[in-house]
Amino acid sequence: MSIEQAALLTVLGAVVFLDQWPAFQSMLSRPLVVGAVVGVVLDKPADGALWGALFEAVYLGLLPIGAARYPDAGLATLAGSAVALSAPASVAPPVGWAVAVALATGALGDHVGGFLRRWNGRTAVYVREQVTAGDLSAPGRAIAIGLLRGAALGAGVSAVALTVGLGGLALVVSTPWSGPLPRSVIVLAAAAALTVNGTRLFVDGRSRLSAWGVGLVLVVAAFGLMG
Repeated sequence: MSIEQAALLTVLGAVVFLDQWPAFQSMLSRPLVVGAVVGVVLDKPADGALWGALFEAVYLGLLPIGAARYPDAGLATLAGSAVALSAPASVAPPVGWAVAVALATGALGDHVGGFLRRWNGRTAVYVREQVTAGDLSAPGRAIAIGLLRGAALGAGVSAVALTVGLGGLALVVSTPWSGPLPRSVIVLAAAAALTVNGTRLFVDGRSRLSAWGVGLVLVVAAFGLMG
């Protein structure tokens, strides 16, 4: 991946993050679209569309309703697709590593999005005070600053994900992460995801912590099978 391509993907990350909820909500952030755009940037449009379709299927069940917490599917697709499409042509696609990078990026995007919402909430209180004091231009300035803030956070998450994902790519191309995952690993990973996400919806307190422990054990077991 060239420096120009990495810069374009970072800018794309800023736009995708804003499209999730802070600004556009134009469906540009859907994995199907993001994967195709990543493919165009990396001169592999067909492969990008294929990876976008894969992540669209993974995140299709997410319902961003009300105060629900959910991974950032757009940034996850950007990072995962970029890693998958950046592997050398002489090796099998790093499916396991690409999916791992995507899941981690989606979780990071979730936390960054929550941070931005809290930050915007504090800004709203400040703006109300300014308007009460007679400064009627405060809302416009706050909106502009909020959009720039969101763009910077989206670009930052993308830059971190690409750095880690592409940096680790050289370490995994000759390992089981570079190629189709064994069925046993997929089953354990699915069980871990079901355990953790199910308890996030229906359980709280110590039971939730126990479920996270079970999920961690299953993930470690999957890593052991891949090693």
